[in-house]
Amino acid sequence: MPDITDDHRAQSPLSFAPPQTARPSKFRMARVVSALILRETGSRDSRASLGFLWNVIEPLVSIAILSVLFSLIRTSPPLGTNFALYYVTGVIPFHLYSALSRQIARSMRFSRNLLGLPSVTVIDVIMARSLLCTITDLCVFIAILFLVNTYYDLQLRPDMVAVLLGLGMAMALGLGLGTLNAVLFPASAVYESFWGLVSGPLILVSGVFIHIEDLPEPIFAVLKWNPVAQIVAQMRHAFFPNYDIAWVSPPYVLLIAAVCFALGLVGLYRYIFDVLDM
Repeated sequence: MPDITDDHRAQSPLSFAPPQTARPSKFRMARVVSALILRETGSRDSRASLGFLWNVIEPLVSIAILSVLFSLIRTSPPLGTNFALYYVTGVIPFHLYSALSRQIARSMRFSRNLLGLPSVTVIDVIMARSLLCTITDLCVFIAILFLVNTYYDLQLRPDMVAVLLGLGMAMALGLGLGTLNAVLFPASAVYESFWGLVSGPLILVSGVFIHIEDLPEPIFAVLKWNPVAQIVAQMRHAFFPNYDIAWVSPPYVLLIAAVCFALGLVGLYRYIFDVLDM
């Protein structure tokens, strides 16, 4: 039988090409994150009749109820003269932190099947939920501010640097705690229940409803170390420049966020499939 030359083998339709090293796809993360965002948008809260729209309605309804109730109890808010503005500057940063940490903490369970695909990583899942939640809350923030400013003719001129810093602190803390809890929640149902118990009344001690500086000094001395309270105070300072926030420390909040994010990321890469299978 005549020998088959290399040229002949290369031209034969039955020949097998030698394996080639896979090249990393350009913009892989952008495409994967975009696909995950579309999936999140279509499926989040799909069991509820309002679906994704509830993420927009929830903070708006909260602000409206708080404004009406407290206007009946008090003649003026703790800061400024407008109840709606006072609660917008408290509810929105708190809601951004809370929603972001909650959505990221549940992201690994929601995307359990996708994590088995070679093109999807835990970072992709976290990025998708972070971007969707942040964009939603920022749009709500801008829309509500516009409505309040127009309806009450406030002619707002907030300190944009302080606004961005407050939003950045809220996003960082939500991302950090959410990433850490994305490991701890599947690992321990007891911890998840305990976290829900603790974080429930958090809004009461974060300055959203009341001015924590008006509380007795021993209580304020403890509450001022609450990072969420510092986020709320930072945002309010952007709209009420006379509000003294010497006790607020952005590096302190960002340090907590960074430590939680780093620990959570290590745990996700090393143990996530173990805890999801428990």
